[in-house]
Amino acid sequence: MKGIQYIVDETGEKTAVVIDLKEWGQLWNEFYQNLLDRSPVNENWINRSPFREKLDQALTWNANHPPQLSDIESLESKLDNHEC
Repeated sequence: MKGIQYIVDETGEKTAVVIDLKEWGQLWNEFYQNLLDRSPVNENWINRSPFREKLDQALTWNANHPPQLSDIESLESKLDNHEC
């Protein structure tokens, strides 16, 4: 499906999803709001600041930074050399 990418584990099982918010943002917001509306009372903390602010910042960042392929060996080398 265009704008939807799955993260899979070593066995090929889907473990997470990356959603292109430019394409699916409105639908995601409706889905997310539905989840919040149905959340149990003991999970109301998710709607309060500063968690909500951080979540909104993360969603905005995600919308402006499309997924890219990573060179694991290069990243590992940088970590080993304390370049990150």
